Amino acid sequence: MRYSEFTAAGQEYKLRITASGIIELEKKLNGRNPLSILMSVDSGEIPSVSSVLLILHAAMQKFHHGTKFEDVLNLYDEYAEEGNTYIDLIPVIMDVFKVSGFFNQATGAKKGAEVNQ
Repeated sequence: MRYSEFTAAGQEYKLRITASGIIELEKKLNGRNPLSILMSVDSGEIPSVSSVLLILHAAMQKFHHGTKFEDVLNLYDEYAEEGNTYIDLIPVIMDVFKVSGFFNQATGAKKGAEVNQ
C-alpha cells in the first residue's frame, strides 16, 4: 500500500487519505475539495493553517486511527518547535495527495516527504 512518511516530534507517521476520509474531510471543509485548497498555492494564495491541519488529521486516520484533531494541533506545535515551518508542511500534504490518488507522481513536485509503495 502506498503512503507518505512524515516525521515530527521524533516519530514517523504514515499518511494516506482513504475515500471515506476524503468525504469526511470535504464535510469539514464545507463541501470544498481538499485538493482545491492546495492548488490555490499556484495562484499565490496560502491555504489556511486550519485547512492544512484538517488534511493532515484526515491523512493520519488510515495508519494512526483514533488520532484526534487536538493531537494534530499538538503535533504541529512540536513540529514548529523543532524548527520546521508551516511552509515546510505544504510539500508533505502534496505528497499525501499523490499517494491518495488525487494526481500522479509526474504531475506534482515531490519534496519534503518520502512516498512509499
